[in-house]
Amino acid sequence: MVDIRMKIMVFKLSLSDPVLWLLVLIFCLSQMSIMLPMNTFLAYYTILCRQLQLCIRQFTNNITVVPDSDYGKVLRDYISIRTFVSKIEDELSVFVFTASLSNACSMYFGMTVILHPEEFMSTIQSLSVGCLFIACSLAYLGLALSGCFLHEAASDLWLKANEILSRKPEVNSFQQRFLSILEKNLHVTVWKILPITRSFILATMGTVFTYCLLLDNIRTLKGIADIRNVSNV
Repeated sequence: MVDIRMKIMVFKLSLSDPVLWLLVLIFCLSQMSIMLPMNTFLAYYTILCRQLQLCIRQFTNNITVVPDSDYGKVLRDYISIRTFVSKIEDELSVFVFTASLSNACSMYFGMTVILHPEEFMSTIQSLSVGCLFIACSLAYLGLALSGCFLHEAASDLWLKANEILSRKPEVNSFQQRFLSILEKNLHVTVWKILPITRSFILATMGTVFTYCLLLDNIRTLKGIADIRNVSNV
């Protein structure tokens, strides 16, 4: 069955058994070297953004009781948070881009199960690809939502600080600098190109789904028989 499957995957080329098994080995190793680190990164990035979101939420709650004389420390603390986010962007934003590509591939495979079940030899294969699609989609959605919530927490902090300081008859230099820094949106990005927001999540999922359908329409399966009914290729 593996022999039949691999021959169809390489466009029905007649290959020797050693070459076919070498292709199987290369495929398995490539999946392990890509999927395992990618899933680990998705979990790590989600947790990291979640912790930053909670930190900013706590920061928002604390500024309601901060006296004017302590805004110098408030300013330094917030600059430290922004500096940390900037370091995250420098080191990890490119991996968010690769995670987006990985999610696109898993979505394409998941759609293949629905649109072309004849490509899979058994129900177990279909379920395994479906589980991969669901797991990758949920992991990527967790990453995107955590990045989105971080941006929204920073926006809420700006609104809260602006509300508090607007009630004061006058503001000192630290408070003015604090507001001016808050006006610069804090967000994480995809390879420093696109900020991760709610609109980004919807646009990404819609675009990937559309291109998956486009690629599937371009591809023709008329020459491929149902491999569950094939004994010799």
